Amino acid sequence: MFWQTNWFVTVRSVFELLYFLAGIAIAFAAVLALKQISLTKEIAQKNARRESVKLAAELCRYYAETVVPQWSVAVNEHNASHLGYLSAVLKEPAFVLKDGEIVDNNFNTELLLKGPNHGAGVQFVNLLEAFAIPFAAGVADEEIGYQETGSSFCLNVQTFMPLIYQFRVTNAGRFESSVQLYEIWNGRL
Repeated sequence: MFWQTNWFVTVRSVFELLYFLAGIAIAFAAVLALKQISLTKEIAQKNARRESVKLAAELCRYYAETVVPQWSVAVNEHNASHLGYLSAVLKEPAFVLKDGEIVDNNFNTELLLKGPNHGAGVQFVNLLEAFAIPFAAGVADEEIGYQETGSSFCLNVQTFMPLIYQFRVTNAGRFESSVQLYEIWNGRL
């Protein structure tokens, strides 16, 4: 009986030692897992930044290849109409924005209503909106977009703000992203 008790005590001691070592091993594995999670998070952040920069570069290319040529078409259409509703914006501040809303303006809306269907102008402000959406939503790197297109974009939105205003008044479109991005970037200029 004595040898059975010794054997039982020995086995029990071995199991207790293994149990203690297993706790240490689990704690060590948990520390390694936490390091892996932080490393994975860091990699995910770098990948997200890379994709954001890549999208911004693609949008800047879109701006140069699509938006800028459409600007010429829209301005030529406007000049051919001899109405002059856009040129007033370039001479003086024609509007005041506050929290994405046009709170004050001196647009000649009668000229807008007399104009033709503004087909090229409408297409142009739609292209500006398509460009602005990823930047305003925070998907594309807004700093790179500003660096490459900020001045031109703000001038274009400012020039075509009477048309955007007319769309807002008639509930034909809000162009929220263009106006939001204009407010951000124009504040930096």
